[in-house]
Amino acid sequence: MPTRARGSGFTLVELLVVIAIIGILIALLLPAVQAAREAARRSQCINALKQLGLGVQNYHDVHKLFPSRENATQSVSGFVSLLPYIEQQALYNTIASSVNWSWPYNPSYTPWQVTISALLCPSDPAGSAKPVNITFNNYRFCVGDGMVSGTAPTYDDQGSANPRGIFGRISQIGMFSILDGTSNTIALSERLICQYNSTTKQHVAAVSGIDTNPSACAAIAGPNGKFVTGTTEVTYYSATMDGTYWNPGTRWCDGRIFYTGFVTVLPPNGPSCQTSSTVDSTWMIMTPTSNHPGGVNVAMADASVRFISETIDCGNLSPNAQQPLGGQSLYGVWGALGSKAGNESRAVP
Repeated sequence: MPTRARGSGFTLVELLVVIAIIGILIALLLPAVQAAREAARRSQCINALKQLGLGVQNYHDVHKLFPSRENATQSVSGFVSLLPYIEQQALYNTIASSVNWSWPYNPSYTPWQVTISALLCPSDPAGSAKPVNITFNNYRFCVGDGMVSGTAPTYDDQGSANPRGIFGRISQIGMFSILDGTSNTIALSERLICQYNSTTKQHVAAVSGIDTNPSACAAIAGPNGKFVTGTTEVTYYSATMDGTYWNPGTRWCDGRIFYTGFVTVLPPNGPSCQTSSTVDSTWMIMTPTSNHPGGVNVAMADASVRFISETIDCGNLSPNAQQPLGGQSLYGVWGALGSKAGNESRAVP
């Protein structure tokens, strides 16, 4: 009697094994794909900072000075001055020809509503969701290695024409003032756009005593960049006509450090703090942050771009003293990279 031929299809067990193997391969491949995408986004961010750094260099070539981070009369940011050097001549002409720059800040002023793609980091998804009348910005000017003050004459920002970093308020320095070397001095870095109703590292906390003890700000850093339980966030953000708020990462045109500046005190991706509930806080630490794993990109004064690890040496964060106007930085390698004339001999990491 002839034997019946066996079918050539998979058994259920074999099919399940194949599916399991495919699932494992996908699980192994997915992180690699995500890493490749982030590498591409990081490269785009590096290129954006490179272009901004070249814009700063070209501005200096024309004016023999770097732009001021904040115009004293109208608080307009240095990005407005840089517009002709980052392929935004038409927007600059519109602003320059205006009789009234609509300042203090007016969200209905058309030029202030323009989102400039060159100022957005592709690794920050918040930049793709622009609310009405709000412009986003991921890049900022380096003020230096100290807490900024709105009242104290010793340092820095709001009242001083000579900050320890390159970009201060009413401050236009030349290349000759960067005694530490342009390749050793940070000009620009990045910060995540503050997402509304979030308690992540994009936000700013209210912490007293940070002018002499930055570790008081560092102590609020929790897991995954979030604040520890019970941290009081700054709550002065004023509501706009569309119900959203003005947070860090908005107003590329506003020169105040809250919007377009940062300091090299706490390490990258660390928390940000201020001691009062106004934009022009008495003392403020604005820290660079990003979604790049392990650190942030920075553009040096020579327009080169470096990646700075969030584990960089920050010196003694609780020296019980304010950073002096001159001399070496209290805040390690990170602080030294932020100062323009601290006479530090530390190399770029």
